[in-house]
Amino acid sequence: MFLKAQEVYTKFNEENVEIKIPKELLLTLLQQISRHIEVLRYEEEVIDNFAVRNNINNAEAIMTKLLLLIAEPYGRKEVVLAVSIAEFLILRDLIFCNYSLLHLQEKMKPHILKEYQGLYKYIESIYGMLDSDEVKSYWDYIKNYKINDSLLQ
Repeated sequence: MFLKAQEVYTKFNEENVEIKIPKELLLTLLQQISRHIEVLRYEEEVIDNFAVRNNINNAEAIMTKLLLLIAEPYGRKEVVLAVSIAEFLILRDLIFCNYSLLHLQEKMKPHILKEYQGLYKYIESIYGMLDSDEVKSYWDYIKNYKINDSLLQ
């Protein structure tokens, strides 16, 4: 069954996915998401649209969840991050982009890089389970969202 773009948008914001994250990567991810928000805020000043604001909101939600997970008991080696599919897409893009940047890989300690590589593969396996047509529909919806006299165009 093909869902309309607005239905996909609603679905992606309501359905959750749980991601196991090595606890030693939480600070690295927190720093990366913080920088991502900073870039999005700059972009918001230049291009003020729904897609940028939506991405900021999802990134801030991820950041809050990561901050809460940092307080988990010390003895745990991994934590479970519960995010909406919309938040997952932001996190996936962030991890994909940062993993692709060789200069970031060179700055990471070898054991952190190994954990990050494992997280990257894990995230990509989850991403592969999503319906690619729905993902495209979601991105198209937020990029093309416009309100004119309180009606969605």
